[in-house]
Amino acid sequence: MATNPYFISNYSAYAAEQDLIHSLTAETIQISGIDLKYLPRSLMNFDSFYGEDTHSSFEQAITLEFYVKSYDGFGGSQMLSKFGLQISEELTLSCARKRFEQTVTAANPEIVIPREGDLIYIPFAVDERQRVFEITYVNQNENFSTLGERYSWEISCRVFKFNGEKFETGDSEIDGFDINYLATEIQLAVGVGNFSMGDTVTQTNGFTAEVISYNSLNNVVVITNSQGQMSSTLPLTNGVVSRNIAGVINDVANDSSMNDNSYLKTKESTLVDFSEDNPFSEL
Repeated sequence: MATNPYFISNYSAYAAEQDLIHSLTAETIQISGIDLKYLPRSLMNFDSFYGEDTHSSFEQAITLEFYVKSYDGFGGSQMLSKFGLQISEELTLSCARKRFEQTVTAANPEIVIPREGDLIYIPFAVDERQRVFEITYVNQNENFSTLGERYSWEISCRVFKFNGEKFETGDSEIDGFDINYLATEIQLAVGVGNFSMGDTVTQTNGFTAEVISYNSLNNVVVITNSQGQMSSTLPLTNGVVSRNIAGVINDVANDSSMNDNSYLKTKESTLVDFSEDNPFSEL
């Protein structure tokens, strides 16, 4: 028994049927899916050798409906590492191609398909914690060649690990992601020269750090990924500019809504009574 010859001989003759399936696909996802926010990645200092940009930025947050095909938050891939057993939280989504074109591509003509490295933000708590996912793979052949066309993208994601990225989307909630990594705000003394995002700053005592941002109006620099002990009596330099430190404004604490450390600390307090010298003994 062969396929029906009346529907495969000339796919171009069935544009109306293809448009119908596009519309049905979009409507199905709009009925059964959820609204998430798509964050395109802007490369600031791309390293072609390693194929990465450790100081990229996110300047848009585009709302788009997605269908959640699977969420392996606590049964995802497992691996042994030097830090012990690691379980990665993974998410598989599906979105309609036409809707992606109407939202993301319309705002960014160069983005014609979901891109590995872009982010998807779930604007509500998942297991008591909020989550940002990074796209790791895009299956371009989901529901392959129905009437000679493809109607959706299948997107595989993994929980995103913050590493000093810049968020300036205009969405106050997302722009607050800047505090999801340990950072330090430093008030610089009046001087000549500016730091830039991505600069590595050092001191003569061996201290090094990376610049997240620098405000030339108030002479405040924010650094992260610090190594060594910073001295307030030594200047910070990027090799070209050297600026004295007037004082440390504050250490930016990790946001408990995004990171696991505060969540686990809260949970462990319900299991173990740390006021006891030996909480595991009845003696």
